[in-house]
Amino acid sequence: MSPLDADQISSFKQHGYLILPGLVGEDVVQAWRDQFWGHVGAAADDASSWPEDYVVESFGVDPPFGQLPQMRAIVSQLGGQQFAGGGGSMLVQWPKPAVDWRAPAEGHIDGYGPGGWSGGFMMGATTYLEEVGPRGGGFYYWPDSHLPVQEYFRAHPGQIDGSFRERDDWEELSWGLFSDLGPTAPLEFTGAAGDVILWHCFLCHTGSPNVGTRPRLGVFSRWHHAEREQMKWDVPEDLWKYWTI
Repeated sequence: MSPLDADQISSFKQHGYLILPGLVGEDVVQAWRDQFWGHVGAAADDASSWPEDYVVESFGVDPPFGQLPQMRAIVSQLGGQQFAGGGGSMLVQWPKPAVDWRAPAEGHIDGYGPGGWSGGFMMGATTYLEEVGPRGGGFYYWPDSHLPVQEYFRAHPGQIDGSFRERDDWEELSWGLFSDLGPTAPLEFTGAAGDVILWHCFLCHTGSPNVGTRPRLGVFSRWHHAEREQMKWDVPEDLWKYWTI
């Protein structure tokens, strides 16, 4: 039996994301919690001991998020043997309950970091180590935005390298160039520890403020195409050309 059924595949293709409740078991989540708090040298229930860093340097969960058997099965179903990667980095939104909560105005697409265009990024996955409720710093995403982003790059294929940031109106538009194309309002990924959201590489997303009392402990994994150097400049008419779905 395939890990994802036909309806789930159809939903992922239509909306650019798929939520899988309880995909990561409590035993694994607890092991990751212990590893995280040990690494940062803080006590989970002592806010005075918490650091403030968003990126947790020199740390990855063990076993890696993307290497869990259920994740490997899903990635194989979606990309065959052509999707590589699947680590388990941590991004933390520490609570700031005194801050006024505002929804993020825009979302970005990955692959355009400080090192420039990396190319070949295919999909990501996010899970939490604790329950995350509304306004608790959740992963924020624009449903269905992967489709107009694809259309944009079909119309401007030369900009896949990141040169869209050289547009005369970039300072005004910024990443809203893409997320404003989304046909629906953005959503927060709220849920229990171990819930997972899969997201397409063109899905606009970002972090959101955490005005709760607990840190948002997010584990992220990303996959690129095994032949990224050969296909990184291609903007195919078929969005799923390099997938097996």
